[in-house]
Amino acid sequence: MNGLPSHRAGRLLPDRFALLLAGALIWIPNPTSAQDEDPARQRWVFKGEVTSVISQGNSEAVTLGLGATIRRRYERSTFKFEGGAVRVETGTITRRAVGTAGDFTVTRDVDREKTAESVFLRGRYERTVSEAFFLYGGVDWLRNTFAGIDSRTLFALGGGYNWLDTERSRLSTDFAVTYTFEENVVENPFIKSDFAGLRVGWDYWRQLTASTEFESKLVADQNLDESEDRRILFANSLSVDVNDKIALKPGVLFNWRNQPALTEVPLFTGAGVDTGTTVEAPLEKLDTVFTLALVLTF
Repeated sequence: MNGLPSHRAGRLLPDRFALLLAGALIWIPNPTSAQDEDPARQRWVFKGEVTSVISQGNSEAVTLGLGATIRRRYERSTFKFEGGAVRVETGTITRRAVGTAGDFTVTRDVDREKTAESVFLRGRYERTVSEAFFLYGGVDWLRNTFAGIDSRTLFALGGGYNWLDTERSRLSTDFAVTYTFEENVVENPFIKSDFAGLRVGWDYWRQLTASTEFESKLVADQNLDESEDRRILFANSLSVDVNDKIALKPGVLFNWRNQPALTEVPLFTGAGVDTGTTVEAPLEKLDTVFTLALVLTF
């Protein structure tokens, strides 16, 4: 591929996302109702994450990750917004000696290339309707061109149940009906780009020690238009406090899809001769990402 199609390369959010998000914000009930006026229950929470790995010398690589979570709590409702981006740039080093066998100098050239990039935005509104049951609506947007996804916008509407909610542990499960608008770098003519689906998941948090927390999140999506198209996102992390504002957070994320997106690869003959043409082939089903982030909480 020679990059993204020109009519999509400069577009970060589809028009549908902006319009429906605006509609969702208008729909959200007025948070300043009498039951939400208790100052002890109202709180803004901001968490920012920075991940950076730089390697120079005998190898060249730069990894930069940024993330943010903003949460607003009310007496019976919560609004949460998340965003993040990861970029990996790898350098190929070429060395060349100039001179004679006994008198030479070595030159070093580095050809840098972007080898991974992912951007996501998520918004979610929850409304408690009983002691443990809640309803929610959410919007997810994702771009991951190395996984073959140019733009994926998903709208979810459903509910969930809080099975555990104490000072040391929280566990909730949720379910939703969804609708997805997906545009891939290489379109698959056998799968519709717009489709309805079902989503289930869990969200688990545990205070292991006074300074260490464990988090686990699972999101599973089923395409109702294509029964073999299933996606699972499974993320786990530990957060170790450095002080009351700063923490270190190692984590691992598994992103699996039974029918991955397609990519174009050059076609060679059996003798290794380039035919000058390309063929479409599926990408890997599983992506695994290990991270180590610095977390700032306000």
